[in-house]
Amino acid sequence: MKKVNENHLANNNQVTLLFNDHINQNTIHLHVETINQLNINSEKIVLHFGAFTKELSIIQNETIEPGKISLSSKLTNVLSIPDLPYDYYLMSNHLYLGPVIGFLVRLKYYRNPQQQLLRFKNYHQINGLIFLFMQSTMNKSDKTIEGYYYDPKAKSFVQGVFPYPSSIFNRTEMKKSTYRYWIENIGENLFNYPYDYSNKWTFWVKLHKHQDIRKHLPETVAYKQIDHVIQMLNKYDDVYLKPTKLYSGKGIFHLKKGKEGYLLTDNKGNKIVISSIEKLEIILQEKMVKNQKYIVQQAIRYDYTGNKVDFRIYLQKDTTKKWKYTAMETKVAEKGSIISSSTNRIKMIPGEKALVELFKLNGEKTQQKVQEITQLCMNALKQLENNQNHFGDAAIDFVIDHNQHVWLLEVNFHYAAEIKANRTADEQQVLPSILPTPFEYAKALAGF
Repeated sequence: MKKVNENHLANNNQVTLLFNDHINQNTIHLHVETINQLNINSEKIVLHFGAFTKELSIIQNETIEPGKISLSSKLTNVLSIPDLPYDYYLMSNHLYLGPVIGFLVRLKYYRNPQQQLLRFKNYHQINGLIFLFMQSTMNKSDKTIEGYYYDPKAKSFVQGVFPYPSSIFNRTEMKKSTYRYWIENIGENLFNYPYDYSNKWTFWVKLHKHQDIRKHLPETVAYKQIDHVIQMLNKYDDVYLKPTKLYSGKGIFHLKKGKEGYLLTDNKGNKIVISSIEKLEIILQEKMVKNQKYIVQQAIRYDYTGNKVDFRIYLQKDTTKKWKYTAMETKVAEKGSIISSSTNRIKMIPGEKALVELFKLNGEKTQQKVQEITQLCMNALKQLENNQNHFGDAAIDFVIDHNQHVWLLEVNFHYAAEIKANRTADEQQVLPSILPTPFEYAKALAGF
């Protein structure tokens, strides 16, 4: 039997695309009426599948029904078009089939793609070829990639070899040279680079330049010597010392000036009373994470029945290529903890619910606050993007004080996402919202 896969045009129903592997892979077959209908004035059609292009000779075939186009799914001896639903459109004599989206993942997800299933919940809105790959599975000589594509019928992943994609959603660290390579080959269609951008000091320095954002940043100085700590403690009751690049609360200290000297608390809740500045300097040198730069930051706390409370908002780009609010969550730390990371918290509350419970806001006031926070964080992200940074999936951590003033702390592009599926139910609540959305942006970047 002939292998024929039928797809309907996404934008309109002018033509139907058929895949028939019994015809020559260098040809494309159309009825003369279809050629006239589409105003094709060429002897060839250029097929675009991801970054792969191929000229196909037009064969006028009267056995093909008008309104249908037939071609082989075999592109080369190595590459084929997987049997999937696609969008496609014709511009002049160029046929674009897709989207073809690359999903650059870490080794643990490449070895077990099923851990990524939740990202494909809305696949029916994306369609096309979405495949997981790693930098080590790229073949630069023939511009192919080994990986695993999502099969919506089986709801599983199939191994294969694919062309370079039209867009890439990045979830890995990447060298600048690798990023430049992708820019040369697929244009500026790789997003969430740099993935390890989350530098608390850079975040503060860049945003502090903007007057409308400055008032939402806790005062922060780079830690060079103990005098910087003392100067901050003379201005504020307490401060945080934070490594600029670590996350999940690693290496953080809380420092408070008291009658007996200084009270230092680490991220595990251990407390030390220090009697003098000299001893404080020695202890900090001993306890700070080696080879990490630190900042000293004004402490902004909101305690909920004695528990530290932090917020996180998820902002993502979608089909419009613009940032949008996706979700917000509130982290309630264990009593006495200076951080609210997963190992130090008692629960996670949906952000809107927390605004009602903590600040007694009604429905209208809650929505106004969410809009205020969203706009502020979107403005921050726009300032962080430039010619060397391309983002589409972000989480921003912030706190809200007793006066309901919002204070931005840091941005994360490598935030905990898939691993939330292995945590408690309250952590998993945001997953249906945040995991599928980046593919919407990837589709738009791919031109569909």
